Formats: sequence, structure tokens, C-alpha cells
Amino acid sequence: MKIKISMERHQPLVIDLQENSVADLYTKILERNLANNNFIFRDPVKYTPIYLQELSRQVKEKLDWDWIKDDYSIEQTTTMHKFIESTLDKTDSFKNIPGHLQNLIHEAHFCIHQIQYGSTKRTPSIQIEWFNNDYETLPPEAQFTIPDFGDLILQNPYVGHPPIQCWQQNDYKNISRTCQFPDIIKPGIKIQTQNTPGSFNQEAYKSWWFEKCSAFVEDVGWDKIQYYTGFAKIGQVADKDNLVKIVTDNEPLNIEKIELL
Repeated sequence: MKIKISMERHQPLVIDLQENSVADLYTKILERNLANNNFIFRDPVKYTPIYLQELSRQVKEKLDWDWIKDDYSIEQTTTMHKFIESTLDKTDSFKNIPGHLQNLIHEAHFCIHQIQYGSTKRTPSIQIEWFNNDYETLPPEAQFTIPDFGDLILQNPYVGHPPIQCWQQNDYKNISRTCQFPDIIKPGIKIQTQNTPGSFNQEAYKSWWFEKCSAFVEDVGWDKIQYYTGFAKIGQVADKDNLVKIVTDNEPLNIEKIELL
């Protein structure tokens, strides 16, 4: 099967889906959610330090979280992310947040990460989401790999970091809350828009976990952390040259239609 994403000013993005049990479950959940067409696309070029200041004013007004800063460093955004983590329940993240404020938290959460990536382009990913309780359990045969440009991967379904992101950001404080194992499939389309730099250093990765998070490793087991390292790939963009044009276009992007073919 294929996914076709039509948008203004560009040729449609066509994604070839793999033929395996993970992609089959993903297709079923995507088909269910395409029926209502109620998706959210957070265009990465929108999420700038200026916009984070605007969001911080709203967060201060509506939630009394003091995030208003003159600028936002990695240390500040990491602290802000930790505050979101500590506020939200681990498995049912938003049950304690009123519905009308949940999108504000999602906006701030996305913006924090985009500021941390420090890019004005549509990197490290293009992501389309549906926010509901729909999901499928990830089958045991799912394989996690290091994604490359144009790969369609399963999104992180929780507020928190998958194991590889904890390592990438050297984020080991309160690791039992921060580290989230992506064991379910949520409705969404996440396209990797960044080339993977160099080879993944497995030994450095393993050493980090045992040195920084030894109690957590002992609790959950190294095999589990290793298994969930990377992302589950379920497809690939057919025309990567077209994807390059979309990634490097700094104008706002409007998605018109999403189809399963």
C-alpha cells in the first residue's frame, strides 16, 4: 500500500509501506483515523524562539507556569520539558489536564523540541498526528533501527523520550519517568527528514546507560533498552528529491489531503 499526502506548492509526497505485521496494524489504525480527517500538522518552520515566548505567555496566564525568558538555552528547554514530564502521568499523560488546555501543552512540547534541534528547516521530521485514545499494541516481531532520510517511522506515543533520545540528549535525570518504551502504535505519519550522521556507536551507547542509569538498567533489563533502541521503520518516501524541496521550503506548508492507496 501507499500513503499519498497532497499539499500546496509541491508535488504530493508518496510513501511506500512495507509488507509486515507492524505496517499492517499501522495501516488499519491510519485508515480508521483518516475517515474523520481530523489530523494536526505542526509545521516545524513555525516553531521558533519568538513563538515559544508567545506560548510561554499563554502557559503563564492559563497554567501559572513561569516559562517567560528573554531567550531559551538547551538547559532552560530541558528544565521546561522535565516540568511537563513531572506534571503529566506516565501512561495516561493528559488525564489531569483540562481538555481545552491539552493542545497548548502539545504546542509547547513540540516547540521545546524544535528549539533544541536548532533548525529553521523541516527537520528532524515531518509529523502529522491524531490526538485520541486509538492505538494498536506493537507486535513482538517489530524491529527498531536508526532511521535515515525519507524513512516513515512510528512516532513516540508518549510524553517522554525513547531510549536513544535519552542518550542523544544526555538526559538521565528522573530516567524512570523520562524513558518511555514505544510499545504501542498511535495514529500518525512521521517522516524522517534528517540524514543519520555517521554510524551508531553501540559501545558508547551501552556504556552511557550503565554509567548514568545503572539502577534503571537493573530494573528494566538491558535487553529491553537495547530492543527499543531506534525507531520502527514501516515505509519510505518514494521520491526523495521531492522531499528535499519540501524540507528546504521555508514558507508555511498547508496539507490538503491524505489518502491510502
